[in-house]
Amino acid sequence: MLVRRTAISLAIAVFWLAMMGLLVRDYVAQRRKPYDLPELSPERLTEQWRDFEEWMTLKIGRRSEGVSYTTIRRLAARAGYLACNRTWLELDILGRHTFRLQTVALLDSAFYLRRAFADVRLDESQMHFTALVTRAQLLYRWQYEEQTRVGFQNLERPISLLEAVRPLVGRHLDLKVGTVRRVPVLDSTWSLHEGWAEVRVEARERIPLGGKTVEAYRLAIQLGRFTSTIWVNEQGEALRRQFANITMERVEPQEARERFPGIDAPVETPSVKVSDFQLPEGESTSLGENVGPLSLLLNLFRQPPNDR
Repeated sequence: MLVRRTAISLAIAVFWLAMMGLLVRDYVAQRRKPYDLPELSPERLTEQWRDFEEWMTLKIGRRSEGVSYTTIRRLAARAGYLACNRTWLELDILGRHTFRLQTVALLDSAFYLRRAFADVRLDESQMHFTALVTRAQLLYRWQYEEQTRVGFQNLERPISLLEAVRPLVGRHLDLKVGTVRRVPVLDSTWSLHEGWAEVRVEARERIPLGGKTVEAYRLAIQLGRFTSTIWVNEQGEALRRQFANITMERVEPQEARERFPGIDAPVETPSVKVSDFQLPEGESTSLGENVGPLSLLLNLFRQPPNDR
């Protein structure tokens, strides 16, 4: 059992450390301060609304490893929006491993975040993350086996969710090279970083896609030190995404379903209340930390086995 857990720990640590190393090497850049840029309100993203789906294959390096599925739909009676991203991988790092990540978020009618949930699973190891926006605070809680951490951070302004903004923003930009906008968001996956995401139209270029060469606009989305690149068509629809050494390309839904049956199963929204972010008496809390679920999981697996 100890050998198996050590192998799993090493596998996920190698996987995320490789991505983070490439991110720092290739994508960290000093930019002008985003509050100097014109703002794109999250509410603008809901104009002429149509429920949204995005299907992407996912490659690490040159190897096809999985599928990413994103859906955003308006709830009944304009009660808000439900966003979900599922990323499913079959990893070959010191043996075959199954990796599942699901992020679900509820946003209000103006497309601002109200609560978010993330579940991460590597084989039998699981971690759960919950966030709740209440007044001017973001409360968060994560749990891995018997370990629990809760905390909060103060919010300077209402925020949206980066994974909900990212697939829609290209449709609401003036797709001209040099266009730059900022959007207030939270990254609930990597860093729990809250701030302005800077969106830049960097170039118009031809890219290979599905055996053809197509025209696309290259967009960069930067939040703090983290930058991802998206190529979109004239309608602002994503054709390709890149983050560190991870590449995603648009794929037909049927192909994705055949490879990963159930990836687009109905989304359930867990309930959450303020009391969920309180620990029993005698247990310690961590306040004001700026960490996300995948960063926490990486840090956990980097600890020596005797320290867990």
